[in-house]
Parts: sequence; C-alpha cells; structure tokens
Amino acid sequence: RAPAPGPGGVRTGPSPGAARTPVNLNTATIEELATLPGIGPVLAGRIVAWRDRHQRFTSIDELAEVSGFGQRRVDQLRELVRL
Repeated sequence: RAPAPGPGGVRTGPSPGAARTPVNLNTATIEELATLPGIGPVLAGRIVAWRDRHQRFTSIDELAEVSGFGQRRVDQLRELVRL
C-alpha cells in the first residue's frame, strides 16, 4: 500500500515496492541501501564503509557492528536484506 499523501498532496515515505526485494548487503550501492526503512544516505554509507573494511558481511547480525545500528534495527531489517 502506498503512503498517504502528505501536506500539499506530496507522498512521503518509500515509493511503492521499495525494499520489497531483499537488498544484498554485499553488493548494494548507497542508493539501494537507502531504500530500506529507517536507512538514509548516512547509515547506508556506514554500511558500505564497514563492508569495505571487512571485505563482506558473512552474517546479517554483523549489521550490529555498524555505527548507528543496534539489535532492534538489525531485527527490523532482517527480512529485507540478504547476503
């Protein structure tokens, strides 16, 4: 279901279909990661920086090692990302 229009008739939130296909943590761009709920360009950049330093994610739980992520956010994204 698409988000309801905000002030001035402008839709807010992710576009319909955004982040419905799991995003690959090991290959996604900052733009692709930013389609995930609660992830903007800053957090997406931190994911990419972590990936660059560690070569790749081997577990979705490693997201908790990214600055700005806690277990709650990892759990919210678990079904929306893949390796």
